[in-house]
Amino acid sequence: MQCKECGELARDNTLRYCENCGAKMPALPPGTPRKTGVRPAIPTTGRPRAYVPARDALPEDDTEEQSMSPHFAPASAQDEHTDPGIAAAPPYDGPAWLAHVPGHSPTVLGLGLLALAMFLSILPFFSGVGPLWSVVVLAGGWVVAARELREAQVRHPLVDWVPENLMHPAVPALFAVLVAALALRMVSLGFTPLLWLGGAGLVGYDQYRKVYAGESGWSRLFAPRQLLSGLHLVALGGVALCLLSLFLTWVPARSPARRAPAAAGPPELRMMDPVPVSSDYSFELPYNAGWDQPMAVTMELLLLAVLGVMALHPEVYRPDWLRFTPLGVVALGLLWAVFCLVTLGFSVGPVLFLVGLAAVGVVSGREAFARAPSAE
Repeated sequence: MQCKECGELARDNTLRYCENCGAKMPALPPGTPRKTGVRPAIPTTGRPRAYVPARDALPEDDTEEQSMSPHFAPASAQDEHTDPGIAAAPPYDGPAWLAHVPGHSPTVLGLGLLALAMFLSILPFFSGVGPLWSVVVLAGGWVVAARELREAQVRHPLVDWVPENLMHPAVPALFAVLVAALALRMVSLGFTPLLWLGGAGLVGYDQYRKVYAGESGWSRLFAPRQLLSGLHLVALGGVALCLLSLFLTWVPARSPARRAPAAAGPPELRMMDPVPVSSDYSFELPYNAGWDQPMAVTMELLLLAVLGVMALHPEVYRPDWLRFTPLGVVALGLLWAVFCLVTLGFSVGPVLFLVGLAAVGVVSGREAFARAPSAE
């Protein structure tokens, strides 16, 4: 088809306007076949040809061209999956060993070590603190972990249900003292004692910075240096002796039973003496230390509480009945040690415990019955 204005020949006879001048193309006569401008396919020789675009068709650097697009985002922004309703968390720049810990908290890592130690204690060849204290540590650790994650603004369905009234700073402080006392009870050669020492150390180190140190911490209520002067030093030594005695034996060694005299008779009828059974064939565990006795951990916590009362700052208000609590602990410890002596027998462990308890009792009695100076 040819344009009447410019004479341009059009390959596609279906065009209504000329591609060269834009003039209206003449109408097709009736019966004329319709042709399009599609080129015929090039016959191939059996070997595919790779498509190589022209060099001037490829941009040297499309970064500038893409950046003009409204949907362009840099690679760093594309990798971050953030919620527009939640502020992006700052990048972590702390210790590498806390990078994958929830909340990047040493306390949470310490709780993980304690949980592993209590899980291993289920097995018969790993030592533990017993089912009662294990339940107490698990419950307290749950609350402390919830407090740590909430302070780090990390949400988790396992701890989000913990009520807010359990987030008091006294909870992690008392929990740190508890796990430290249990770690002292677990001191021995083994794998689980190492886990207890590591977990209690991490919890105590982290909570010391968060709860105890600082102007608003609990350090304003206590003056531990008071225990290193005067009669308080005697009480400190007494408590240390009591705790040391718990590592010693509290069950005296039993002497072998006397053999009954053999009945007289002809020598050919006498039986040969039986071979004595060696103690190496006995599979009974030697539960003879003070820590293995009932209420041993409870007495340890009470003695540490006595030191806490004596370490209170002089300016801190305390009720009148509080000065008699150390004497009550001494009386309870006296009954416990005497009961062990009567039921188990005389041994060095209870004797040393009574000696240390006597030192604590002297200092506690002096502070309980000392009269306060009269106000002028």
